[in-house]
Amino acid sequence: MHRSTRPLHGLIRLVFAGCVALYAAVSVLMLGSPNGPSGAGPVAYVVFVLVLQIAAIVWLLVGPLPDRKWQVVVFLVFGDVGLASVILLDVPTSALIGTFLFALTGAMCTFFLGPKLLVAHLVFANLVIVYIGVAAYVQGLWGPWDAIAAVLVAGGASSGVPIFAQIAWSLVCEDARQSEIDPLTRLKNRRGLQNAIDDLWTVARGEQLAFGLVLVDIDRFKSVNDRYGHDQGDAVIVLVAERLCGHFEKLGVVGRTGGEEFVAVLVGEADQLCELVLEVSATLTDRSDPIPVTVSAGAVVIAPDSDAWQGSNVINDATRAADSLMYRAKADGGNRTRLETM
Repeated sequence: MHRSTRPLHGLIRLVFAGCVALYAAVSVLMLGSPNGPSGAGPVAYVVFVLVLQIAAIVWLLVGPLPDRKWQVVVFLVFGDVGLASVILLDVPTSALIGTFLFALTGAMCTFFLGPKLLVAHLVFANLVIVYIGVAAYVQGLWGPWDAIAAVLVAGGASSGVPIFAQIAWSLVCEDARQSEIDPLTRLKNRRGLQNAIDDLWTVARGEQLAFGLVLVDIDRFKSVNDRYGHDQGDAVIVLVAERLCGHFEKLGVVGRTGGEEFVAVLVGEADQLCELVLEVSATLTDRSDPIPVTVSAGAVVIAPDSDAWQGSNVINDATRAADSLMYRAKADGGNRTRLETM
């Protein structure tokens, strides 16, 4: 699960376990139904699925939650295929009722997997529903109009809820993304940067890479606004932001934390990060610009074998150190970078 869902892990466990419990209830009722599976093979299969469902409930309640996309996909396939294979052993009129549970796995696609897998789920679910409707018609249980009406109702119920949830969730997510973006530079703002720091810190620890934090401030920026106006000052900020992003490319995330101050969070090989950091001032300065400016930067790079990883407030310590180094660079005249390795 994504880092942002961690405060909800307890609730997510209960919701997932509750969904599987509903599937398990269907399996139990199928075994007790006079119209359910008959014969040793079908009964044994439903019992097998029931055992897997109970095991899944226990795992969801006490074990680790799925934290990889493929694990959630496995859960989805298990829910869809398990449900379909069990209800298809019942008579079509009863099986159609069970298809309403497809809405549960559809909701899971919406919140944890995305629209592409939701479409795949809806195609599978509706093929099962159409098959049941055709079977009911062929077996003489429904007339053609009854079968069509039943398929439309079941398909609408199992598909409509996830589709509307996907639309609403997309709007909410887009609004959340925009709340983390600086409107002038389109970089991460302070809130978005904090989320990125947590994620990149986890990547660095997991892959044994160096972690870098760089604070960049435009020198004497107030004089730019006073002399050229705020519109030109904004243009300078945008230009610096573009060059900063281009300089660090795909090694991390760049954010604007306020005014003329930027922060870059990087993950990579220690030597590579140090080399790029020391080039920041020169890269962001071009005397041929319409409004030439210089920058001061302070940076901390934590090597993967550093004892600093053991601290309880490593990110805060690194931020304070980088901030102090940046002000030292300014005090020394600006247009330079101060780097400390930990």
